[in-house]
Amino acid sequence: MALAYDNLSALTRDKYIPLMIDNIFDSNVLTHRMLRKSKAAASGNKVLQPLEYAKADAKGFYSGYDILDTSPTEVFTDASFDWVQSYATISISGKEEALNDGAERVIDLLEAKVKNAEKSIKDMFGDQLYSDSDGVAASGSGVAGGFLGLQAIIDATDPSGANVGGIDRGDYSWWAAKEAASASTTYANLVNDAHAEYIHKQIRNMYGQCTVGSDAPTLIVTTQVVFDAYEESLAAQKRFGASDKSLADAGFQNLMYRGTPIVVDDHCPAGKMFFLNENYLQFRHHRKRNFTFEGFQKPVNQDAAVAKILWLGALTVSNCAKQGKITGLATTYS
Repeated sequence: MALAYDNLSALTRDKYIPLMIDNIFDSNVLTHRMLRKSKAAASGNKVLQPLEYAKADAKGFYSGYDILDTSPTEVFTDASFDWVQSYATISISGKEEALNDGAERVIDLLEAKVKNAEKSIKDMFGDQLYSDSDGVAASGSGVAGGFLGLQAIIDATDPSGANVGGIDRGDYSWWAAKEAASASTTYANLVNDAHAEYIHKQIRNMYGQCTVGSDAPTLIVTTQVVFDAYEESLAAQKRFGASDKSLADAGFQNLMYRGTPIVVDDHCPAGKMFFLNENYLQFRHHRKRNFTFEGFQKPVNQDAAVAKILWLGALTVSNCAKQGKITGLATTYS
């Protein structure tokens, strides 16, 4: 049978798109924790994120009829982030249409095409999360037009990466992230409790830098090699390797450090460990473009039918100082 594009679009929208979006959200630990909690942002030229960067000066103790200071203090400002667009297409050529003219063949073909688009989106978002993109939209395609990446948010050494959300960290120290470079490139040093680069010492130091009172990192993300070094160090010290049940139930292996899950993400760059406080990291999306499906259409200049999956949003940060990373960790087991 010939493909009826309205019926094909309805089938895709009703049967495949909800499952595809769930799979995208759960494709890695950060999309599971952050993209799933994305909130719609108000329309406008920029995505604005309010920041509390100071404490009010008008405060104090008083007695009786003392005059109270009511002078206003500027304690809030906005970080601004460019809207970023992403897409994936589901295409069926005229040849594929002709060779798959039975109902079952059509459904099988459509399912394979949707899964391919899903994989493309998962890889794109997973890679972009750990990129050094500054989140400034650019014309054309490529990483330059992607949303803000974690390596750009947590960069205390590169002057070119000083501007995040329209705020220059060189001018405002309260907007600077924490970063430490490990001198160790060997797995053996990470698991040796007598070595200066012992994994527990490095984690303890960075965790402390990112913590103020009870406000501490909520997630630590690293590579499989570094995760295994941490797990081996626990075994050597005969410590119990507890884990976060909700992450384990979602299929993500993890261990705990002071109540914070340490997890593996295969998109995490080699030799790095990220200390994230998710209370200050958030995806925002446009209410009309949150992995929205646009049905199949036939271009006038192609023998094909094309559908699109569209996203419009940004990754925002409201406190860079609560984010940290360690670089230079082991990349192999030797």
